Amino acid sequence: MKMGVYSAPGRVNLIGEHTDYNNGFVLPAAIEKKIYMLGQLREDRHVSAYSLDLSSCKEFNLEDLQFDKDHMWSNYLMGVVDELQKEGLQIQGANLIFTGNIPQGAGLSSSAALEVATAFTLARLNDIEIEPVRMAEFCQRAENNFVGVNCGIMDQYISRLGQREQALLIDCQSYDYQLIPFKTDRYRIVICNSRVQRGLVDSKYNERRQECEEGVRFFAERLEKEVNSLRDVSLNDYQEYAAGLPGNVAARVRHVLTENSRVQASVEALLDNNFKEFGRLMQESHASLRDDYQVSCQELDLLVELAVSLAGVAGARMTGAGFGGCTVNLVAEDNVPAFKEKIITGYKNETGIKPDIYITDPAAGAETLWEGDKV
Repeated sequence: MKMGVYSAPGRVNLIGEHTDYNNGFVLPAAIEKKIYMLGQLREDRHVSAYSLDLSSCKEFNLEDLQFDKDHMWSNYLMGVVDELQKEGLQIQGANLIFTGNIPQGAGLSSSAALEVATAFTLARLNDIEIEPVRMAEFCQRAENNFVGVNCGIMDQYISRLGQREQALLIDCQSYDYQLIPFKTDRYRIVICNSRVQRGLVDSKYNERRQECEEGVRFFAERLEKEVNSLRDVSLNDYQEYAAGLPGNVAARVRHVLTENSRVQASVEALLDNNFKEFGRLMQESHASLRDDYQVSCQELDLLVELAVSLAGVAGARMTGAGFGGCTVNLVAEDNVPAFKEKIITGYKNETGIKPDIYITDPAAGAETLWEGDKV
């Protein structure tokens, strides 16, 4: 029976935060932390899945997929199976064992990596060709429909489509994407995990979405064009009518519109190999997320303030939904050891918490590590 070892990475969003659900632009990169999955076909219609990290096993029948509140991790696998089968793809049972080194709860998309690893493994074992964008869409739908999380497409896209030394520009309205060179021997991507649990994310996330939707309704009533999302509103439109918006809504809309502009400017900076300009835009993004969108927190602000005070740091910003999680930093290669030491010391002195620090280059998306046959 066919068997193999496969992987799918987590991701860090370099710039473009809270723009995805507003049909805007995002610029993530896959990271060198992954889910690794060993899969082997079975001759029946059962899946036996084992999480090495949780020492937890779940068995399910492909004909009877039921949400399992006691094994929440298994719902990501079952959701993927459900979407593949809805498409009429024929899947055999399988034995799946997986592990990973993507920190959970840090905003680095361990869940999307698990979904993509599952879809990629099952496709390879069953000799099914699934176009990469289509696979990412299956995985997003699995999280939306089976797991019940209303996520956008970014995480699954980058986990499947990422490439070494490339960031990925995603248009969240058209789902078009473009690989953007991110190759440099001068700078590294350094992720600092605040180790603050993101307790406010769900409630504040929903609140921010509602405020953005209020902004859409406001502009739809005033502009002589169709406005379905904030993507349809220009900065000129905003400047003309913003005085009529409630203050909090005006600030949320301003962040989304200026963040979209920053993503596009960041792409131009990378294409020009101008990492200093890219870093400057990262810092503008953090200020906007802190002041206009108000999704930062004291610990994230501290990590950014410490970072930008250090030599060799081109830029720093919070990344992810906010209220905890991580910052992403662009640090000169020669300064990385000192950066790591000073961030750990400075942050621990202020908070009593030792931050986790991960150094990465843009990594490959889902890939086959080994395949073979076993009788």
